[in-house]
Amino acid sequence: MRFSPDKLEITFIPPMTESGPIEDRKYTLTHSDTTGMMFLDIGSVYNNSAIDQKLRDEVLGKWIICDNKPYTLIFYVYVGNGDFEESNRRYNIFKEHLNLALQAIIYGDTVLFNKYPELIETPIYVKFDSTIPIFDNYEFYGYVKNYMF
Repeated sequence: MRFSPDKLEITFIPPMTESGPIEDRKYTLTHSDTTGMMFLDIGSVYNNSAIDQKLRDEVLGKWIICDNKPYTLIFYVYVGNGDFEESNRRYNIFKEHLNLALQAIIYGDTVLFNKYPELIETPIYVKFDSTIPIFDNYEFYGYVKNYMF
């Protein structure tokens, strides 16, 4: 699957704007299985009203600073607390679609990266959230620059 900018709808929720601030900036990415559209909300809180509580197939993200080092970008996906087979299925679906989701989020915040070009060197980690230990982990997903085009 390739990312298509015309399939992304971006909403900035004040006080966030296209160019900042970085602090408290949070991403909520959802999608429509019917239309293929993706919806990216960028605000100071996650857009919980956009999340389908039955499907839980959203990608959430935020900027953090660890130990006074430069920023890290952390994303969260909910693998779930189902049985092993269901968790394995969800985990593999997320793994299959994360590249597309990260491209959409990075593209949606292009103005921020143009204003702060040093952010393209930011490492990205994804936290897979599950009650089953094998699926409950952090994985390194490269750098912001890997998802730009």
